[in-house]
Amino acid sequence: MTEIYLNEEFLPENEAKISVYDHGLLYGDGVFEGIRAYSKRIFKLKEHVDRLYESANTISLNIP
Repeated sequence: MTEIYLNEEFLPENEAKISVYDHGLLYGDGVFEGIRAYSKRIFKLKEHVDRLYESANTISLNIP
């Protein structure tokens, strides 16, 4: 049986319920950050992660 993580808990996939009015389902909100790597090292990782969290916070998107 496959489990999914929904609303901060693990559930069997057949018990997962998402409202048809769910904002993410209706509009597909998301934030994105382009990350570049040189010689197998991510360039300015901390700055990228900080921007990602700041962007998520701006649209009230919680990153666990």
